[in-house]
Amino acid sequence: MSRPIPTLLVLLVLLFCPGQLGAEEIPSQEPQLRIETGMHTAGIWRLGVSADGKLLVTSSEDKTIRLWSADDGRLIRTFRVPISTGGEGKLYSVAISPDGRYIAAAGWDAYYWKNYWSTYAGHYVYLFDTVSGALARRIGPVPTVINELEFSRDGTRLAAGLAGAGAGIRVWAEPFDAIPFADMDYMDSVFGLDFSADGALAVASDDGFIRLYDTVGNRLAKTTVPSGPSPRTVVFSPDGERLAVSQVYRVGVDIVSARTLEPIAKVDTTQFNNTNLLAAAWSADGATLYLAGGYADKDWDYPIIAWSDGEIRIIKDARGPEGGINDLKAMPDGGIAFASHDPSFGIFDAAGNLRLVHNQVTADMRNKYGDYFWHAADATSVWFGLKLGAQDPWLFDVNRLSFSAATSIPPGFIRPVTNSLPIENWNNAYQPTIDAQVLALGATEMSRSLAIASDLQSFVIGSDWAIARFAANGSLIWRKFTESFVWGVSLSADGQIAIAALGDGTLRWYRTSDGAELLGLFVNASDHKWIAWTPKGYYAASAGGEDLIGWHFNGKRWDDPPDFFPASRFRDQFYRPDIVQLVLGLKDENAAIETANNIVAQKTQKAGTVEVPVPETGVRDILPAIVEFAEDTLEIETDKPDVQLRYRLRSPSGREITRVEVLIDGRPVTPRSAVAVDEGADAKILALTVPPRDTEVTLIAYIGDQPGVPVTMPIKWKGKTQNENKPRLFALLVGVSDYASNDLKLRYAAKDASDLAVLLRKQEGVFYEKVEIKLLLDQAATEDAIEIELAKLRKKSAPDDNVVVFMAGHGYTDASQSFYFLPTGVDMSPDMLAATAIDGDIIRKGLAKIPGKVILFMDACHAGDGIEGASMVDMNGLANGFSDGAGLVMFASSTGRDVSYEGPQWENGAFTEALMSILADPQAYGADGKLSISELDEELTTRVEALTGGKQTPVMTKPGAVKRFFVAAL
Repeated sequence: MSRPIPTLLVLLVLLFCPGQLGAEEIPSQEPQLRIETGMHTAGIWRLGVSADGKLLVTSSEDKTIRLWSADDGRLIRTFRVPISTGGEGKLYSVAISPDGRYIAAAGWDAYYWKNYWSTYAGHYVYLFDTVSGALARRIGPVPTVINELEFSRDGTRLAAGLAGAGAGIRVWAEPFDAIPFADMDYMDSVFGLDFSADGALAVASDDGFIRLYDTVGNRLAKTTVPSGPSPRTVVFSPDGERLAVSQVYRVGVDIVSARTLEPIAKVDTTQFNNTNLLAAAWSADGATLYLAGGYADKDWDYPIIAWSDGEIRIIKDARGPEGGINDLKAMPDGGIAFASHDPSFGIFDAAGNLRLVHNQVTADMRNKYGDYFWHAADATSVWFGLKLGAQDPWLFDVNRLSFSAATSIPPGFIRPVTNSLPIENWNNAYQPTIDAQVLALGATEMSRSLAIASDLQSFVIGSDWAIARFAANGSLIWRKFTESFVWGVSLSADGQIAIAALGDGTLRWYRTSDGAELLGLFVNASDHKWIAWTPKGYYAASAGGEDLIGWHFNGKRWDDPPDFFPASRFRDQFYRPDIVQLVLGLKDENAAIETANNIVAQKTQKAGTVEVPVPETGVRDILPAIVEFAEDTLEIETDKPDVQLRYRLRSPSGREITRVEVLIDGRPVTPRSAVAVDEGADAKILALTVPPRDTEVTLIAYIGDQPGVPVTMPIKWKGKTQNENKPRLFALLVGVSDYASNDLKLRYAAKDASDLAVLLRKQEGVFYEKVEIKLLLDQAATEDAIEIELAKLRKKSAPDDNVVVFMAGHGYTDASQSFYFLPTGVDMSPDMLAATAIDGDIIRKGLAKIPGKVILFMDACHAGDGIEGASMVDMNGLANGFSDGAGLVMFASSTGRDVSYEGPQWENGAFTEALMSILADPQAYGADGKLSISELDEELTTRVEALTGGKQTPVMTKPGAVKRFFVAAL
């Protein structure tokens, strides 16, 4: 696949001294909202593998580079480059040095077009240190997009293949800061590079030639190959004697001499038709040549073709990949790693078994038109498939802020109209027309989707990189660029709102009068967590979904790596589901903000005191603290419990860092030495005692109550292992049925707590050495009593203990998004609620200080006549708030603002009924006879939904630092 390049390359003679031509533009300093899933959200073009096979790196059009553990697939670190809108910052190439210490990445540089006119070369290679995460160097510039990067086998040279005629290749020598070797005698783009073990460099170009260079850059040979004029990939065999050359537009793969480029053999791939072979790699032993690309079999699987001794075998797995394969790299212990455009990546072992895979987590927005894309007349609810077309259909409702499976289209929904005007060539075609008049799209821009307004006066087209509105006479009204294909578009019944389904897995709502974006939605297709946000960053999210977006900040200089902060770091300012619910109805973000703030002020009786920061100017003033490990390794190995870790602190906002919290496996610990909070270049030293097992140490820097992004260091235990003792269980079970107000009375909340106590006590001597339970029921469940017992838990428990807190009763989320648990004597009047209810922050902060593993079961969203709106608990906001910084696992009885049910058929609440049935069911414990939190989560969801006919769905949130642990045993 070719990529766009600048057309003016006439001043390449000045390439090697571009800095003399003018000053570069600095990176954009505007905060930019980005999707962040822990996995790529756009096509993965390249991957690299370290020489020892322990590290794997991927680069993507989503503008990130990700470093992974090849052993278990764990994401080690995400690297970012300066970015801007549209394609600026997309990464097409990546390589990792053989020792795994450096990553080189490049693609379509941000602001390249401004830098080009000042330097005549606007693209760079970004060289990152994998251990520190720092940007070690920016290499270049070069005049065009960099398609391919490759380190030599000894790590002393770095080669780059460039896009376009007259661009050619560059080769830098370590330390990669001097003028590179260059050969610009190329008539088309370079996509294939490889170094042999002895340092020779082979190059494949779309100009039809392969070229061979020696270690100092002398061209040794240049030739075509028998299979055709479109060589894409060149790879040396491990012994350096053979060179495999694949074709991108022709059938066939050639094996040529790595010394002379003379043909040796040909791989017959005619059975795969036009395989579009974008990737090739030899196995570590040189016995097998792996090939892959755009070929899909009858099952629409994208297999890897393995050629050995003239025989071909197919390697594939039902788990993936599900898109065209862009790159292959051999694993040193056998097998092959792949990267695909789904996006996905993985590793097949030498026997052809898929041992590791990370699949696509974005919704597949292709074919979102016609009968595959329906919505409410006012566009506030959308029915769409998470998979191709309408497969796996779900419904998102902005008014209810709910996301639920929906096998049938809701009554009254409408779909895109595509046939009421004479528009042709709009469906995956170039040059769409109306009345034979060509519409104003780019010459290489394909139209993907169409929606015609009901009054026939205008229509909207989605294309490869834009959404545009046209008048019925074909004149362009407005056009907004996007970062991915617009696979589907539709219009509200009144034509005032356009909905677009984008290739990055998002839905976007636009105001049709001027094209202003109003709302975005992203759903993680693998776990169905979601987030909806306005352009200024105000958001609503499912439990565990708020970090699906975050703020990207370019550095103040090109050599400063960007910072990224998840949305949860700004929860107090930007978690505003009320604004999200208003924006489509008002069709104006500023109006939604003003209206929501006025409502909050009225309800909280604090008119004039509600202040909401404007992200474009104010978010930099509230950036959280940054803590980074200063160790020269990605993991610490020790055989002694006493360890020292070095770290550094930074405050991008300039505010004072007030503390650093230390966690081991997600739970707080007290280090032996004080944790310094002063900033500075010198590393601080942290001394602490680790348990005699593999653990993870996590640091979180705070500015006041605002946490920064956690950083984690794995600790590999090399000393003697010890037999683990059974943990102890300390439980606080609160149940309030008999409220002072008759409007609030429940039937089974108190019974839920007492019944659960019976089952937990049975675990004494089984999974737990000791079980100690405190029950607070009805009149005993006062505000003071609950807070006192929460404080006692901190003193009782040790790091290896389990702590369970169960709270059943009413909860309430007020207009300012503060949660309260309602004890027995609560006064619901506006001026007394805060004084008589238990603030959620008190619960969260109390649980955060408990050293053991903490599980909170919150069943607090029962309907109540004495509560405004029947059920006014925002369980999504509650769950997200409790998971942040507290390091606990929380199970909420329902999601969103859904009601929790109780009934005489169970004589319990549905949530507790399901929980007790799991604890009593041997089948729930699995083969190991122990019940983990993940197993409990899965069983709770299944059983509660079955009990309530799908009306109630529980949810679990767990911080990433908290490892999987067990709660019960047979």
